[in-house]
Amino acid sequence: MLLKNELGTVYYEVYGPENAPAVVFFHGVAMDHQSFKTQVEALKENYRVIVWDMPFHGKSSAIDKDISFSDASADFIMEIMDVLNISKAVMVGLSLGSFVIQKAAHKYPERVTALVHISGGTLYPKYNSLLKVLKPFMYLLKLYPDRLLNNAFAKHKALTKDTQDYLIETIQRTGKDVTIHMINEMLEDMVEGLPEHPKQPMLIIYGDHDISFIKNMSVKWHADRPESQLKMVENAHHIVNQDKPEELNKILLDFLKERQNVE
Repeated sequence: MLLKNELGTVYYEVYGPENAPAVVFFHGVAMDHQSFKTQVEALKENYRVIVWDMPFHGKSSAIDKDISFSDASADFIMEIMDVLNISKAVMVGLSLGSFVIQKAAHKYPERVTALVHISGGTLYPKYNSLLKVLKPFMYLLKLYPDRLLNNAFAKHKALTKDTQDYLIETIQRTGKDVTIHMINEMLEDMVEGLPEHPKQPMLIIYGDHDISFIKNMSVKWHADRPESQLKMVENAHHIVNQDKPEELNKILLDFLKERQNVE
């Protein structure tokens, strides 16, 4: 399905019973809605599941690069939920998607019931503005041969060959320019930050093979939000949900069932 507004057009798919609790998935840089196909299969019998291509990705259009990507994406998903008559949802963000769901929870707190971060990072407190000095260096990625860059991107984020093959295919389709823009948008989000932690219940998931920055941030994030849940998945890299789908699905389903019991 397509949703079009003054910013552009985004593609989305919806599964599951209309009256079931809603879960919305947000993918990472240079990825698309297919990132979560095993999660869709695991959830669609008992949940209303939305997967989509955020702007610049997959079957969705580009938007004005001067507009905040995360803010625009948060607005898009609210329009999709309106079309589907979904008043509120649990939001699951992978990497870049983790930043977007925090923006959505901040802008639309009454519509986000819980947050699940897969290989994500907190936007509170905001990061030092000196982080922006990294932005010009991102353009050095244009000097790398496509094949070398694509293979490095895949191996940096995944352990299994199937996941690596998926990443190579999606970054080839997405292209260097968009990939660089997305990384810079993440830096902007980190520097802008949020005024406080989102107040919704939260689950933080990371893989034991991810980079130290992500692992350490996940542990500290949980320490700052002791009411949150923290799960480490063994033999998984950044794309935990594809490297170890069964383990991820069990963790996610347990969290969703717990939220239903609470509510």
